[in-house]
Amino acid sequence: MNQSSNDLSGTVSGPVVQAGHVGQLHIAPAAPAVPTALAGLPPDVPEFTGRDTALETVTAALRPDSASSPLVVSTLAGTAGIGKTALAVRAAHGAVAAGWFPGGVLFINLQGYDTDRAVGPDIALSVFLSALGVPDELFPPTFDGRLSLYRSKLAEIAARHGAVLVFLDNASSTEQIGPLLPAASTHRVLVTSRHTLGDLPGSRIVDVGVLEPAEAAALISRTLRTRRPGDTRAQDEPDAVRDLAALCGHLPLALAVVASILAGDPDQSVGELTAALHDRATRLEELTYGQRRSVAAAFELSYARLAPDEARTFRLLSLNLGQQVSVAAAAALTGGSVPRARKQLRALRDAHMIEPGEPHGWVRFHDLLRLFAEWRRQEEDDEASVESAVDGLLVHYRDSARDAVERLVMAARAGESDEATEDWLDTERLNLRSALHLAQLHGRSAVVLPLAHNVSWLLRRRQDWRAGLEVCEMAVGFARAGKDRAQLALALYNKGDFLKHKQDYGRASTVFAEALDGYRQLGDRTGEARTLHSMGTVARRDHRYAEAVRHYSAALPLFRATDDQQATAHTLFNIGHAARGQGDQELAEDRYRQALDAYQQAGHLIGRARTLHRLGLLAAATGRPDLARDYWEQAGTAYEAAGHGDCCGQKVRALLPG
Repeated sequence: MNQSSNDLSGTVSGPVVQAGHVGQLHIAPAAPAVPTALAGLPPDVPEFTGRDTALETVTAALRPDSASSPLVVSTLAGTAGIGKTALAVRAAHGAVAAGWFPGGVLFINLQGYDTDRAVGPDIALSVFLSALGVPDELFPPTFDGRLSLYRSKLAEIAARHGAVLVFLDNASSTEQIGPLLPAASTHRVLVTSRHTLGDLPGSRIVDVGVLEPAEAAALISRTLRTRRPGDTRAQDEPDAVRDLAALCGHLPLALAVVASILAGDPDQSVGELTAALHDRATRLEELTYGQRRSVAAAFELSYARLAPDEARTFRLLSLNLGQQVSVAAAAALTGGSVPRARKQLRALRDAHMIEPGEPHGWVRFHDLLRLFAEWRRQEEDDEASVESAVDGLLVHYRDSARDAVERLVMAARAGESDEATEDWLDTERLNLRSALHLAQLHGRSAVVLPLAHNVSWLLRRRQDWRAGLEVCEMAVGFARAGKDRAQLALALYNKGDFLKHKQDYGRASTVFAEALDGYRQLGDRTGEARTLHSMGTVARRDHRYAEAVRHYSAALPLFRATDDQQATAHTLFNIGHAARGQGDQELAEDRYRQALDAYQQAGHLIGRARTLHRLGLLAAATGRPDLARDYWEQAGTAYEAAGHGDCCGQKVRALLPG
């Protein structure tokens, strides 16, 4: 048996073969090692500002010892330009620095909202396999084969090195990212999307909203200082910075654009840029810097993915001038059913083209998205479609306001409260006023006048005198333009009533006088009586007692002629009140006694109690204490019967001697 030995010294590279006998041998050079790319995390954003709570939530979910962490740790959802990627990148850098992902980071921008450049799962898998060191020629020919290899490589890294962070940026759907999820629970995944991916298995959704006002202002200031360390414009104009941030809707992309504009033009003041953005018609156009940063372009990508009916609803919602809109109003705008409108609004919320409102069921726009919706509507919808939508919305608000008034009146007559209608009024008050402005813009006088009447009634109930007066002045203008004498008289009466409650007695008297003249020309005795009564109240509150008695006395026979027992009783009571003010105790007592009988016949318990109370005061003032005591005892009993014993009843009993 032959023996052989080999002695090697020095440095050896390349293939080495050791054998006793070799007949024929061909040795090829080793294939070069394929590089991996497991440090693909984009750089952190130096100007990153705020987001403390959201950052803490995402970071806590990435922590490897978090037992509650699901496979897909966080899906950051929010509208275009809201700062989802910046937040995710900041959290990812913190996690990598903490050593939580020794296996590295796989990052890909899926371009989910760019139809020309969107990255499908097959391409993404190929990108990730290359990053994991797999040569192109070894890629399996089928998608399932590549998927299996991808997950196997991730499992191999987990066993050798530890967890990998898979960062899937700018995804548009669950279908786009589902195949990219690792099989091993060791790894974590970060997803950003403009959609709420509610069907993504194992995901924790983090909704990303706009910055707080202070954070938004700080972002502008920090960016300017970063670009130019000596830039003091933000410190010199803090109010202008806050206004500029507000005009950007505190949206990070818009804030970054205005900061870039200012950084690029050191001679422009913050106030000058703020003034340029005040024009709603050009604000979106102004929020552009260079070829790549544009708020409108970012919105356009999201808009392009909407279904046609969703896009139409999005555009038409901008016709509602209020801050938010209900499902019923959306249905009226689009001419569809409430269930269909609810489905479309849900789709728009999922795409973050609109936001949830308050209470549940209402939705609202971000300020810049409203401008975008208005722009798209002007570009795409013809005049007939817009006018039809306006008509539907105005009829909805007109009928809703009328129904609300009727329900509240019925509840009051029954001695009850209608909490649901009261809550509706609180929510829709601004929309009702805004609907009047919309009607004014589109010349819908037939709708605006009945709507204004009911809105003013509702605002009077809320004691919103300033807003109510604005509504009444609008109605007066419409009625004058339309030469509708009946509506003009009513609008003038309502305006005078709000001026009365604002204690502007001089103007109220003038407006009531014009309303009175209108009702007399129309032969409207009920309107005439109401106006005379209100004129009496204005005069009485302004301490013009003789004039008050005159107006009340003129209204009295008109109320009696219409057999309005309650109004008759109120008028008699007020004559007594005014007569007492001018020192005519005899007239006061007579009218109080007549009012007492009228309230009795009308079954008006609180009116009867108040009249007995006043008769007692009058008797005491004229030296008849026993009669006063008798009246006050009766008044106490009457207040109890009317359900006011705890307040008014105790007050009148305090007047009783001993």
